[in-house]
Amino acid sequence: MTIPDFHTEKHIVSPPVKTFRQRPILSACMIVRNEEKFLAQCLSSIKNVVDEMIVVDTGSTDKTVKIALSFGAQVYYHPWKNSFSEARNHSLNYATGDWILQIDADETLEQADIPLLHHLIADDSYNAIFVAIYSELPGGRSKHYYTRVFRRGKARFEGIVHNQLIFEGKAFQSEIRFYHYGYNLSASEMQRKYKRTGDLLRQQLTENPHNIFVLANLVRNYRNEYNFEKVIELGEKGINISLSHTDFNSQSQKQRIYIDLAYALLNTNQPDRAEKICKKALQENPNSLDILFVLGEILLKKESFTDALHYFKKYLIEKDKENKKPAFNFYIVDAYYYEHKAYDNIGVCYESLGRINEAEVAYKKAIELNNTESLYYSNLASLYVSLNRLEEAETMARSALKLDTNSHQIYLLLGKIQAMRKKPHEAINTIKQLLKNNDTNIHAHIFLLNLQIEANLLCEAEMTLKTIQPYHPDHLGLKCISERIKYKNGDKKSAVQFINNILRITPSDSSIYHDLGNLCIEIEEYEKAIELLDKHLDASPADATVLTNIATCYARLGKLESAIIGLQAALKIDPACNYALQNLAVLKKKLENKSSIMPGA
Repeated sequence: MTIPDFHTEKHIVSPPVKTFRQRPILSACMIVRNEEKFLAQCLSSIKNVVDEMIVVDTGSTDKTVKIALSFGAQVYYHPWKNSFSEARNHSLNYATGDWILQIDADETLEQADIPLLHHLIADDSYNAIFVAIYSELPGGRSKHYYTRVFRRGKARFEGIVHNQLIFEGKAFQSEIRFYHYGYNLSASEMQRKYKRTGDLLRQQLTENPHNIFVLANLVRNYRNEYNFEKVIELGEKGINISLSHTDFNSQSQKQRIYIDLAYALLNTNQPDRAEKICKKALQENPNSLDILFVLGEILLKKESFTDALHYFKKYLIEKDKENKKPAFNFYIVDAYYYEHKAYDNIGVCYESLGRINEAEVAYKKAIELNNTESLYYSNLASLYVSLNRLEEAETMARSALKLDTNSHQIYLLLGKIQAMRKKPHEAINTIKQLLKNNDTNIHAHIFLLNLQIEANLLCEAEMTLKTIQPYHPDHLGLKCISERIKYKNGDKKSAVQFINNILRITPSDSSIYHDLGNLCIEIEEYEKAIELLDKHLDASPADATVLTNIATCYARLGKLESAIIGLQAALKIDPACNYALQNLAVLKKKLENKSSIMPGA
């Protein structure tokens, strides 16, 4: 059908739906514009709940109006005037019911809660009903309460964006569930949404610069746009606005600002300031799920693993209380369903503290709560690698890859595991698959080259090197690999000359000594390797892998006692270093065999 030109109060009335006379008449009111993606599921969720559906269209050019009419809605047309409240109030004017159910096109009503809704509107002791709104987010689901059901004639909307319902009389606090899907859109859709919302909020803040509700929403909008400088600028202003302790709604907006400010500071590498902000917020609201969670993340970034554990566990304790007995409040809780993230972070903390069994339990719990997050599988896979449980590690890595086929890190992890399991050809194929998706990944090329050399596929290695080296002509790692290939083909002299040429300039970068030291190990120049790797350790003394390589050189020179001391030093730094553990076991056995054949033994 043709959409008529915009003009006030012209409408199309379609047949009314059945009226339920045993209770007060209920009208659904909504405003729409190009909502064909979500509208049908929204109207399906309320068609047997309400007695009439009022839809105000502000300029749709898609199938929105057609969909609304197909559900029996009354459709009215009003031009968009940059005010959500104005449009919503138009919808209220058309309603004839005793009560209004206000719903957005990207929301649905929980069907199991329909009897409760019908029961509550039969009560005359209040004029508004709070419902629980669960918003689907890319990382989980948030929860907040809002008055979406109210007596006709007793309430109006105010504010041009993120409007608020102003109602007369008392309100009832219910757990009727609405589900909101409008924040889990594509990146381009969300950018358009943030731009539109941000423009309206900036206009509103100019008119009322001390309105903390507007300020909090604008701070959140800047956070969603990753404009952390603006979040910090406005956030610091917002937390210093003087508020009454009895103004719970404004206090809740201040808490939102605390959270967004802490995230902005964390994302601009200011964890100490972020920690102070969170602890200040906890003084005002000690059981805030959001603050407890973000403070755990801050402390995790600071590698304060024991303290981070405390806050993640406190988050889980408070969330368990909430699950058993939901507590009404004015806060929007972003971390409402973050238990899975909390357990994964707890796993990271335990693993970093060397509490491996507890880390495994935590990672498994994260997967149990959310089996669609690749990170949890890859974290568990990495843990299994450190325990030399390679078959389980490969299973977890494959599970992670099924969930995220574009993750370079997971491909590299799987390739590493396959190499450790003595399956070089499978590892090579895995890394080749990675390079099909991103043929400029230098780390993947180096890994592939090393795999090809170890599998004695020297011709393939030469071809791989020719492919990548023109893009990185000065890359020392690639030059070292080139010398490895020459050595494998019988030319040791070239590698020795290459090493000497590099050392003549006395490199200041310690990583150069690392690469040259490993090349010396490859060409069996063990004393030179020790000398060079020692220079690398001057800058990176806590590198367990390098200590293990040095110990290996001592072992190959027949200095077993020195080798054992080196491996023990490596294991003090990294108790889970599998390479060091294996070599230490071999050396100890050699020493035992050596002592058993000595005279008088």
